Formats: sequence, structure tokens, C-alpha cells
Amino acid sequence: MTGKRGRPSAAERRERHERIVELVVSLLASEGYDAVTFDRIAADAHVAKRTLYSEYGDRLGLMRAAVSRQHAYADEAWRSVGGVREASVAVVSHLLADDAIAVHRALIGAAGADATLAAEFYDEGPGRAQRFLGEYLPVDAVVPADLLFSALLGEPHRRRLLGLDAAPSAATVSAHVDRTLAVLGL
Repeated sequence: MTGKRGRPSAAERRERHERIVELVVSLLASEGYDAVTFDRIAADAHVAKRTLYSEYGDRLGLMRAAVSRQHAYADEAWRSVGGVREASVAVVSHLLADDAIAVHRALIGAAGADATLAAEFYDEGPGRAQRFLGEYLPVDAVVPADLLFSALLGEPHRRRLLGLDAAPSAATVSAHVDRTLAVLGL
């Protein structure tokens, strides 16, 4: 017998999840939303379709996992963020990265045909980022999280989505965040 039998370990499940999400992101970037099917993911990731159904439920679950990866800064492991500036840098850095832009493009392209996908993407993507930023806004802030999010992404994000700019450097992100926070009085 060549293969291991029994339930996978926690480490093996994490590795499988990362492999599946990486494949979903790669397909979204290279071929678009329609390329992400359970048949394709199961074959390319070398997992059973029943495993995909039990872990992700449906295609929306796969999309949710791909979008969630772009918001790793909002997970418990990233709660060491100290304030609104660090939270803003985390959001801008992650959402202007190549993978995040590729996922955003693909899901925007497919969202018009699927209202559930659009709602899920918004809640798990922009909505999650806004909730994260809101946790770091000062109690007396007059700027709501949605306005801060829009100001932080705005033109840089639009230019990235259109392929006009490359992913920004850490220094560029830092300068953009500082300028945005200063204009907003944060």
C-alpha cells in the first residue's frame, strides 16, 4: 500500500486547504470565475469532490475561502495591530496585492450574474475590511469606517483593478496611508 489511510492530521488539513485556496485564486486570476468548478478543483488539487462539498459546501464557499485569504490581517493572529494607522496599512497592503486584485476582478465580473455571489463577496471582502478598520477608529472619530476604507483604497485600487499600476511598495503604501489619515484628521 502506498497511501496513508485514515483521517488527515490538522497540519495535513491546513496544507490541503491552502492548496485548494491557492488553486481557486490561480484559476480566478488566469481563467475567471467559470473555471472554478468542483470537478476542476478536485482533479487539480487531488482531493475527492465529497471533501470539497463537506469543507466548502458549494462554489460560494470556495469563493468565500479565496476572499477570506485576502483578509488575513483581520484574523485573530493579526490582532496585534496597534492602531488605526497599522490597521490601514494592513488593509491597503493586502488589498492592493496581485492576488487580491485578481480575485476582485474575477468576482466583480461574475457578480452581475449572481446576486448571492455579489452579496457574499461584499460581506466577506469590503464589508469585512470596513468592520476591521472600525475596530481601530478612535471612539470620538467623526470619520466612519466606510469612508476611511473608501479613502484608503480609492484611486490606487481602481488603477490596480484596471492594470494601470503595479502593486505598491511598502513605502508607497505607508506614504498613502499617512496622507489619507492626515486629510481625514485621523
